[in-house]
Amino acid sequence: MSAIEEAADDLLAALRTVEGVWAYSDPGAPVEVPAATVLGPPALTWEAGCGGPTSARWLVYLVVAADETALARLWALLPAVVAAIDALPNAAVIRADPGAYLAGGPELPCYEIQADYAL
Repeated sequence: MSAIEEAADDLLAALRTVEGVWAYSDPGAPVEVPAATVLGPPALTWEAGCGGPTSARWLVYLVVAADETALARLWALLPAVVAAIDALPNAAVIRADPGAYLAGGPELPCYEIQADYAL
């Protein structure tokens, strides 16, 4: 298993610990639950002289159903998702941007969470 696959497995395991939030590893899958996280592909960085990538910046989407409580649910769930990622020894959340998630269905409100991971 590559370092990238191991990092993805670690992140998914951490995301699955957040109560009331489903975790998906397929960014193309339709999200049909009230709240979910979706692990997108990482941006990779190589340091000089290294044969493989040395760090990854992952996009983790926190997605909720589009209704009148969407913003309140995003704000309530974001701290738990960030804490789950930050609990990993090689990971650190650096930013969360609001957005709209679209995959196999209507646009859904989301936060695009950027997390750095040392490989």
